Amino acid sequence: MDQSHLEAFMAVCQTLNFTAAAKHLHISQSAVTARIRALEQAVGKRLFDRDNRTVSLTRAGIAFLPYAERMLQLIQESKLSLSEQYREHIVLSGPGSVWHYRYLNRILEFRGKNPHVAVKFLSYIDPGYMIRDLLLDGTVSLAIKLDPPDHQSISKQLLFEDEIILVSADGSTELLEPDFSAQTYCHIDWGNPFTEWFASLVEPGFIPALQTDHSSTMLTMLLSNSVFGFLPKSIADPYLQTNKIYQIPLSVESPVIKGYACYLTEKREQSQVRLALELLGVDAN
Repeated sequence: MDQSHLEAFMAVCQTLNFTAAAKHLHISQSAVTARIRALEQAVGKRLFDRDNRTVSLTRAGIAFLPYAERMLQLIQESKLSLSEQYREHIVLSGPGSVWHYRYLNRILEFRGKNPHVAVKFLSYIDPGYMIRDLLLDGTVSLAIKLDPPDHQSISKQLLFEDEIILVSADGSTELLEPDFSAQTYCHIDWGNPFTEWFASLVEPGFIPALQTDHSSTMLTMLLSNSVFGFLPKSIADPYLQTNKIYQIPLSVESPVIKGYACYLTEKREQSQVRLALELLGVDAN
């Protein structure tokens, strides 16, 4: 298999349509079909079930998807590693809210002080297994995790602690006993210990009326006084101080989440890890 086969596979996965995948890749539909057929021959499994109307991943296709993503990622990172434009490069991964609200200024300051270092930070939220595998295969130099994987090859250093608080833009009424089943409650799962803490407050099988995984979307809805919900205090603080949102008191103690820098222990002394820790303001010694 080669890069073009993997790219065709990913395009079909994203569109579930061979014609749309061909348009996305700017090639013919027959070329997409040929590349998928070649990939299926290489792996020895059928990756898609398809008829005249529908396309869906087979069980083998679902299993192959994360490997295809990692192989394409490795190809891109190898190009960066072999580039002579920069003496060093670091790749970091973590939740978008962490980059946007906590480390964005540090990234910009680091680039200004280290023009010879290329920095790539992945702002999507990866499943735990993907973060672990990206670290283990070297695609990512360092990952920020709220619930770091328990793996003998991975070291972790505490970066921050953040209280999760309940907030609303409506400061006229104190919701002493907030109703999480209300249509105006918006939920974000901030990971443990928040997940378990929140589960203790609601009925088993509780489903919120509105839920998102994007902190900026949540904040926009909060500021428009459309919803109330939970935010890390570090995100809420600037808006609390200007009375744009207000903290809703709770009868139970709020949970505290912790963020960790995770990296391969054997690579601790490598320049990429040390530079990544420096960028995050962590003593690498």
